[in-house]
Amino acid sequence: MIMSDKFVYLLATIPLCLVWLLLYLRRKDLRKEIILASIFIGILSVSTSYLWWTIDWWRPLTITGTKVGVEDFLSGFASGGIMSVIYEYIFNKVYKNVKLESRSLSAIIILLFMFCLTSWLVFIVGFTTFWASTISLVLAIIFIILVRRDLFFNSLTSGVSMMLISVLSYLVIILISDTWVSNTYLDGLSGYCIWTIPVEEFVFWFLAGMWVGPFYEYVFGKRLK
Repeated sequence: MIMSDKFVYLLATIPLCLVWLLLYLRRKDLRKEIILASIFIGILSVSTSYLWWTIDWWRPLTITGTKVGVEDFLSGFASGGIMSVIYEYIFNKVYKNVKLESRSLSAIIILLFMFCLTSWLVFIVGFTTFWASTISLVLAIIFIILVRRDLFFNSLTSGVSMMLISVLSYLVIILISDTWVSNTYLDGLSGYCIWTIPVEEFVFWFLAGMWVGPFYEYVFGKRLK
């Protein structure tokens, strides 16, 4: 162990924060979307960590010694902003003046459905939090793409990009601690790893990117060009 595991999670958020800052500074036209997505996913990250992930997925030490910490918000805040605009940044996309129908009510229904389905699968059916959240994410992604087929490439690009960007955080973990992984992940995972990191982590980031990437455009009826 190179340093105390108490600080590893916090340090692992630094690469995500730096990528977030790059996107924020380089694309002034996307700053509203970045901020909205960051706050939303930041709050969601804290909530889901408290309710689900710490049951059987992982339980990282936080600087406050609490079940969830500022690290959960920072990770969600940074990744949310990244996932929401990475497609626009890579392909230099901007929004067209044309605006489609807003689907804010539909988005709320999707979120409630995902929450209820995941909770039911975990607490009633007995699925692990990984499989429950995976099923919920896949269904939400399929629905959004069926309604807005033009967002498919946005979704796919966001998923692949976020999965690759997440590697930066895991490299930090691997470099600064040789005990964090074994002390953090719980028995609800498969045991298969990539560079000592559970494969479920990369699957999660891929699906999360596919979901968050097109979500802003779906909710507010935006079309890119």
